[in-house]
Amino acid sequence: MLKFLLKIMFFCCVSFQFSFAVSVNDGFEEYNKGNVFQALNIFEKACDGGAYSGCYNAGLIYYKGNRVERDYEKAANYFIKACDEGHGEACYNIAYMFENGLGVRLDPSKSVSLYDRSCQKGVSAACYNLSIMYEKEDGVEKDSFKAVDYLTQACNLDHAKACYNLAIKFKNEEGVEKNPLKAANLYQKSCDLNYANACYNLGVMYYEGLFLRKDNSKASELFNKACNMDFDLACKAYDNLNK
Repeated sequence: MLKFLLKIMFFCCVSFQFSFAVSVNDGFEEYNKGNVFQALNIFEKACDGGAYSGCYNAGLIYYKGNRVERDYEKAANYFIKACDEGHGEACYNIAYMFENGLGVRLDPSKSVSLYDRSCQKGVSAACYNLSIMYEKEDGVEKDSFKAVDYLTQACNLDHAKACYNLAIKFKNEEGVEKNPLKAANLYQKSCDLNYANACYNLGVMYYEGLFLRKDNSKASELFNKACNMDFDLACKAYDNLNK
């Protein structure tokens, strides 16, 4: 009999939390209609009921200050609640707030641990930010190897600028062994992710023909792609190549 009652209690608990999870969707509907205050009220109630995506979305509304008064402190509190329950984007946001002293005491060291949690949850921007912090000795001791490791994680998660920065390291032998062909592959991935600088740099490699077979047609194609993304240097290179 006791086991039966416990099963009922567990089912009720799950159903209770599920109902709050459903209410988060109601919050989105209100937000999309422009009813921000109603959406915020729904998100806050969902958060109190254990639906931590509600905490995250309430935090976003307070952070952005769109049609409600911006309140970084409230945003931080909601992001912390969501992060504590494993919400990767919330961990990223509160890490950023600790890094910049928004609504919380400035604490780069705290932001490092939170960015790491977010990175391990698959948030590429968190991995990328950590690479910069280890590169610039911001809240941590300078560590080129860790910077490369986090850049690699970010690139593997399709962060375009991380792939670009990693390519530069392999091309210039910064914290890694020089490997121009690996740099070219990374430039290609970054370019495919529409990062103009990467398209331009790869175009230069094809134009110079030092590490790749010289291919003016390929260089022209890459310069043109970067130019179409408003990269002026690429536009000039494209014009010069096609005179």
